[in-house]
Amino acid sequence: MIEPFPRPVPDVLMAGACPEGSRSSSGLDMSELGILIGSLAPQFCALSGARVLLTGATGWFGVWLLDALCLADDLLRLGLHITAVSRKPDRFLAQFPAFAADTRITWLKADVRQLELARDQFTHVIHAATDSSLKLAPVPDDQVAETIVEGTRRALRAIGPCCKSFLFLSSGAIYGPAQVNTLGFTEEQASRTVPVSKMSVYATSKRTAEQLCAVEADRGMPTKIARCFAFLGPHMPFDRHFAIGNFIADAVGGQVIRVKSDGRALRSYLYMTDLIGALIAILIDGAVGRPYNVGSDFTVSIGELAHRVNQVVGGCGVWIDGAESDPQDRYVPDISRLRNELGFCPRVSLEPAIAKTANWLRLNSGGTAL
Repeated sequence: MIEPFPRPVPDVLMAGACPEGSRSSSGLDMSELGILIGSLAPQFCALSGARVLLTGATGWFGVWLLDALCLADDLLRLGLHITAVSRKPDRFLAQFPAFAADTRITWLKADVRQLELARDQFTHVIHAATDSSLKLAPVPDDQVAETIVEGTRRALRAIGPCCKSFLFLSSGAIYGPAQVNTLGFTEEQASRTVPVSKMSVYATSKRTAEQLCAVEADRGMPTKIARCFAFLGPHMPFDRHFAIGNFIADAVGGQVIRVKSDGRALRSYLYMTDLIGALIAILIDGAVGRPYNVGSDFTVSIGELAHRVNQVVGGCGVWIDGAESDPQDRYVPDISRLRNELGFCPRVSLEPAIAKTANWLRLNSGGTAL
């Protein structure tokens, strides 16, 4: 039987291990990561001696996974070796040189569409390439599709007899528009047609990649799927299509938060330590071939979110432009499966998550910490 998540932090593990204010290789709060690792110590211990392949290693999710895995190795003496795949590792390593000096990490400069790996090198694979920023990226639609589908096909080739778990990071976008009279997307819910756009290419490609994983699961391969929704935390993009990132950046920068709609659309946001905890739980304890929604089920309207950010950060107010929203514009998961099967429960509520993210942005943009 799986113990409830989160678990109490073992005192012997955490005592003095991560001093308050200490920073990770990418500037994350080490004490925050330490609490995460302590709460999932049995799952991290299951990675003892693991050879991990991590694609998308320099992306938002990837850098968090790298830091969490390395700190878990430090605290639990796991003997990890990580092969980190990125198209442009040089720029990343110039920004975070501690990762370049870390002998546990082997960097592989490669586009996932051309990824060539020998089978049976890895005990665990986390395929985190092609994050949600690709939905609106200025790249051709066929490149979006190929990166997701062919990239997943290439990553799946790394599965061999010694592979214990392959985790594919899919997206809640696969569900399409919300249905009438539904509170949150469930894993059994059929996907709906998305209007033709880059978003529909992204969603369709993620569904196709999931099908590739399902075929491998039917063949006995240990593939698992995390359908990721919306998140916030350090290293998030503050200048793209993430509403909460834009709101926090405006408030920290002393600007009025502008909502370019009537603010009625519904969203939910999970803090990054909870995301990483959920991903590790699925990687280790998730059922083969089974998709799990990953996100928060605490729903907030975009308008209310803007006001909460303004209040928490101490901003200069909120301006709602008033363009009409689709009344069915909801992007909120039902996380009952993750909660009931793996004992998951978010630790960080929305306001503290906003404060932590704003504090990190201030520290990393020359401002004053909260």
